[in-house]
Amino acid sequence: MQKYNDLLRRYPNDPALEYSIAVLTGKKLAGEKIKRAAERHINDLRRIDNDNDFIYVYDADEARKINEFATLLKDVTSGEPFNPSPYQRFILAMIQGWRNPETQGMRFKNIFISMARTNGKTQLLSAYTLYNFLFGYPKVNRQLAVSSIDISHTKPLYKYMTYNWEQLKKGPFKKLAQKWGVEYNQNEMRIDSQSTSMKRLSAQASASDGDHYTTGIVDEYHLFGQGQREFINSMTSGMVNNPLAQMFFISTAGLDPNAPMYEDYRRYAKYLESGNWNDIDKDLVLIWEQDDEDEAYYPEKWVKSNPLMELPFMAKNLREGMITERDAKASQGKLPDFIVKNMNMWQNAKDNAYLPLDLIKDAIIDDFSMFGRDVFIGFDFSQTNDDTAIAFVFPYTGTDGQTYYHLYQHSWVPIAKAGSIEAKEQRDNINYRDVETNGFVTVTRDRFGLIDEDEVFNWMLNFIESNELDVQGILYDQWGTGRFIRRLDEIKSEYLIIPVRQGIKSLNEPTKFLQEQFIKQRITMLDDQALQQALVNAVIVSDNNGIKVDKNVNSQKIDIVDAIVNALYEGQFYATEFSNVEEKPSKLPFGNKTDEEISDYFINNFSF
Repeated sequence: MQKYNDLLRRYPNDPALEYSIAVLTGKKLAGEKIKRAAERHINDLRRIDNDNDFIYVYDADEARKINEFATLLKDVTSGEPFNPSPYQRFILAMIQGWRNPETQGMRFKNIFISMARTNGKTQLLSAYTLYNFLFGYPKVNRQLAVSSIDISHTKPLYKYMTYNWEQLKKGPFKKLAQKWGVEYNQNEMRIDSQSTSMKRLSAQASASDGDHYTTGIVDEYHLFGQGQREFINSMTSGMVNNPLAQMFFISTAGLDPNAPMYEDYRRYAKYLESGNWNDIDKDLVLIWEQDDEDEAYYPEKWVKSNPLMELPFMAKNLREGMITERDAKASQGKLPDFIVKNMNMWQNAKDNAYLPLDLIKDAIIDDFSMFGRDVFIGFDFSQTNDDTAIAFVFPYTGTDGQTYYHLYQHSWVPIAKAGSIEAKEQRDNINYRDVETNGFVTVTRDRFGLIDEDEVFNWMLNFIESNELDVQGILYDQWGTGRFIRRLDEIKSEYLIIPVRQGIKSLNEPTKFLQEQFIKQRITMLDDQALQQALVNAVIVSDNNGIKVDKNVNSQKIDIVDAIVNALYEGQFYATEFSNVEEKPSKLPFGNKTDEEISDYFINNFSF
């Protein structure tokens, strides 16, 4: 504690400082991401005096005011006075206390808050929103909005606001209510004398381009798909020229890692883990989650994702309910649901999922040198609305002497059926334009929206030649690829080109092999969203002949996984003496013979 004495003297009784110190000294049990957030707060307090490039200040009076206001409110469940817990006071102080002297506004423009369900996050944000609706900046023309995937999900936060305003105007704010004339209906609160409003918005119906919000909230962010990115952009675009504006993203983790929230979660997690805050100086990231899935069976650790458990009476109630929920989900074979909703950990929780999310995440590496390597190439050619995918599987020897497999892919995206790339992104739930920027896909430029087969053909040959790859085999689903393969066979007759039947009997072995290599952590890949999403989308179907991958709905793309499995039809035998194919006959007299066989031939048939 002594190393914090200078800060305690400077900021006495400050809830953000007290919570941070309690976390870092172990007085409060917390997960790694909250430890990093607490560490950041302490470091930033010291940077105020020690770093000339750090422009922000911490105003303890502003932090105190928002917390004092919160105590005037009522708990919407019990009707009793709302007494924020230490973690809630910490959040309010962090949001309101950190300031930017240059703009006279708050430091944090984007606030990302995530924790398990039933921990009071919506009620807490309703307190903050009501405070800024009444007392925020600018003093006139404040525009606030709470949004969600549909209008029903905005009801809790808005209801908490209107309920508490009713209590306030009957009590301590009676005079202010008469002076300001606050009005509200089911969808909007207004202070007409200040040209100030608070609206409810649905991502499915509301257009926001004409509004310039000072406070925007996305509630239940995990429910948003890639198609709702444009809605969020319409909210944030109006904030660009407003130095006082803030955007909140609040949610528990979700069951679908294809969601935009998971992209943001992963991006923020990298900053938290690295301790490199400079690039997100204006972003506040607070994630209460368990550190390990095994903690599902350690209730004493659940406070990491359920911060309300810091209150003894809440800990007892929550623990009992969560144990019942955990056991019920486990008995149904749906423990991942509990891990997501009650431990706030992202999972690939669909039934019969091919791979769990943690194995996919663990396979991601920063870089891989492909030049001059052996490679197996898998090909999956598209129909009108499917993507065309070429997968490259590079076997290599790890530092432990074991054989590993690096996965790389490039896909081509048609828009003929969808009509536009925006519609295609919404349908497939993939941010194709972002993935294209990173070099992993090509969105068709064809005027009919179709994939140019010649472009795919030339790209593949150029990729092989420029990287001087030693092609061990090209494996393909022969449906619809006749012309492509005939051209390849004519130009590159030395390649081993193998058709792969798409039934379970043929695909069972490579499908299991890929799954096993992920489990053994012998798969690596780059941070390619399209590849990761295909692996997340893949589910297992089975019959008496074994298993293969499939998808639950047509819009969930797995073309890349199909191409990888095709490549592994032969690639699985790379480190063995086995093969799935007969050797291709050679037109040359000794084309299929080894040096030893050629030597024996001459010794046995010629006398010298």
